[in-house]
Amino acid sequence: MKYKTHSFEFKVKVVNEYLNGEGGYKFLGEKHNINRSLIQKWVGQYKTYGYQGLAKSLGNTQYTSEFKLTVLKYREENQLSYRETAEYFGIKHFPTIANWNRKIQEGGPAALEGKQGRPRKNMSKKENNQKQVSKSEPLNETEREELERLREELRMKELENIILKKLNALPTNPTDKK
Repeated sequence: MKYKTHSFEFKVKVVNEYLNGEGGYKFLGEKHNINRSLIQKWVGQYKTYGYQGLAKSLGNTQYTSEFKLTVLKYREENQLSYRETAEYFGIKHFPTIANWNRKIQEGGPAALEGKQGRPRKNMSKKENNQKQVSKSEPLNETEREELERLREELRMKELENIILKKLNALPTNPTDKK
């Protein structure tokens, strides 16, 4: 099933219908053919953040490790749920705090530092291979001779391949006009 995104206007319309008493979560979900939990989420976001809470965030928010520690400490001191803590600090996705908590339990405060996810790969395969070759030791004389011999052999095989393709393209019967 493909993930479906809803426009800001649609979310506002559904939330306003709920707030104006035009139906409950289940009724509105059936009316608009969406899951009722999605409507609950939108209403909660609206109540917490206003209309801005219904707008799609344009990117992942980066939090410093100090901020993460502050959030976790505040949650611990005030005995709040992840959801309540997220609302207090304006973090839209409350499971983020649960992830921070898990990381700190597994790896300590250092686990909260640094960027998340896989690092970007900015080079093509060709550049990567050239980089690996340049890092290795320089070739000695026999290796260089062998490399030249193999390159020449490869060039000859490529030419042979081209000739064979041309021969196969020729008609087998001289009377054929292909």
